[in-house]
Amino acid sequence: MSAADVTPNATGGGAMQLATRWLAPAALLLVLAMQLPLVLNRAINWDEFWHYSQTVLLAQGNLRDPLQTLYTRAFVWVTSLEGTGVDHIIVIRLFMLACELVTLAAIIGLARRFADRNTAWLCALAYLSASYVFQHGTSFRFDPPAAALLTSSLWILACRPLTARWLMLVGLLTGLSTLLTIKSVLYAPAFAGLAWLRWSELGLRREIALRISAIPVLALAAFGIAYLLHSQGLAGDTGSAAGTVVSRSAEKMFSFGVPPYWLATVRAAVFSPLQAILILAVPIALLFSKRPMPERLALLGLWLPMTTLWFYHNTAPYYHVFLLAPVSVSLTAIIPAAAKRFGAPLLAILLFAGAILTLMREPENTIDKQRKLLVAAEQIFGGPVAYFDSCAMIGQFPKANAFLTPWGIHQYLRGGFPAMSDIVDTKVVPLVVDDDYMFAEALNTREAVPTLLPRDTQMLRSTYVRFWGPFWVAGFDLAADSAERKIAVRVPGPYTLHGQAPMTIDGVMHKPGAVFNLARGEHTVAPTAQGGRLIWGRNLKAPAGPAPAEPFFMLF
Repeated sequence: MSAADVTPNATGGGAMQLATRWLAPAALLLVLAMQLPLVLNRAINWDEFWHYSQTVLLAQGNLRDPLQTLYTRAFVWVTSLEGTGVDHIIVIRLFMLACELVTLAAIIGLARRFADRNTAWLCALAYLSASYVFQHGTSFRFDPPAAALLTSSLWILACRPLTARWLMLVGLLTGLSTLLTIKSVLYAPAFAGLAWLRWSELGLRREIALRISAIPVLALAAFGIAYLLHSQGLAGDTGSAAGTVVSRSAEKMFSFGVPPYWLATVRAAVFSPLQAILILAVPIALLFSKRPMPERLALLGLWLPMTTLWFYHNTAPYYHVFLLAPVSVSLTAIIPAAAKRFGAPLLAILLFAGAILTLMREPENTIDKQRKLLVAAEQIFGGPVAYFDSCAMIGQFPKANAFLTPWGIHQYLRGGFPAMSDIVDTKVVPLVVDDDYMFAEALNTREAVPTLLPRDTQMLRSTYVRFWGPFWVAGFDLAADSAERKIAVRVPGPYTLHGQAPMTIDGVMHKPGAVFNLARGEHTVAPTAQGGRLIWGRNLKAPAGPAPAEPFFMLF
């Protein structure tokens, strides 16, 4: 064979080795670059508005719940920046991006514990390019920081010396994560599997067992200290508020039977088919693996959080950011075989292509509509007023009712949260934001609304009138009538008479444009030939331009 015959093969082999070595890291960097526009421009989702509203409450000294609100301490300064809540949330997303980078680094480091460098990079790429992680990996929720804290803890447990310093760090990170979100306990199998691996490798010595068993004690201590520090300065009875959160979470944390978000799981598999195939193949690969049993158990422990999709209640798309971090490391059980069969470059290309397809199927971006609504709210009211809505969309204003997620609706219908009709009896709530289907049904139809208490539906329909776009303000549309009538004022305060003719209320005649106070309770309206409108507030002015049309949110 001549030199001319050998050279192309050698060159081709070198090119293949180069592609195998660098294609996955390059693809990972490209996916991160593609994700950056989503960080800066993607519409804010329901949960992000809610988390921002909790941060505003802390800034105002009104936050009551010490559990699952630790993140507010890190971002309270953002609420004082210029711009709307939308702009503030985007600033916070940059921190979430940093958390995602930490999670990716931990995935790579932990995967290197079980496989070669190329496999480790493919594990990280599989995580980042998964459709829901790509879309929600930098959303303002506690999932990104919790995933970063817990995967870092797993890496330390698996890869660092079991000295007091490292064990204390594991305890600190795990304790802080548990204070961020109670669902941190769902990583327990991953910690158990790695603990068994380390203990086995170090000779099943009693000394090592005692060191490892100190981790949950240290985590509990870190949790307690952080809880005490965080609860200082919060409003109201924080102990009672914490007990309520624990009680509600324990009651609805697990859901047996048909999973409430099963369709999201199906979509995740459809939109990220390669990840789904690899994940489903992990248990089979471990069953026939020739790895030592402790390694197989460790990888199984990292995979087992996948089973939470069948019994954990809140497995909405953003949950996959939290879920898939340890699961992606378990892919070291199957990726080497897949790479040997199909080639590592092809796996990298297919994972990268999945991220491109996710980006291409992005729905209409509604962020400009959201900004317009928040600016309009400030212009109309000139400052914060209490309001009802589903998700705390106007974060700088005090939300008066519960966060109406499916779980929140369930609690509200069972009496776990106050009824809106009871709230207006004690608080002045002049605004309703029609930003979800239950308010649309209550305000725009006369049909029964299954997701609202009947008395709340009746209260909304009799208390609020459309003012501008999705903003409904306390008031009354009074048709022309020849008979005296009664109106029930549920929202006391100043009212402005709109219309072309004067109107007599409680025996006092008011000209159009007049502002007068109405107390909570019944008032008498004299007959009027032309009708008119009573609107809460001192001559509130609607924005000159048209309101943005729905939708205001992007679907998951």
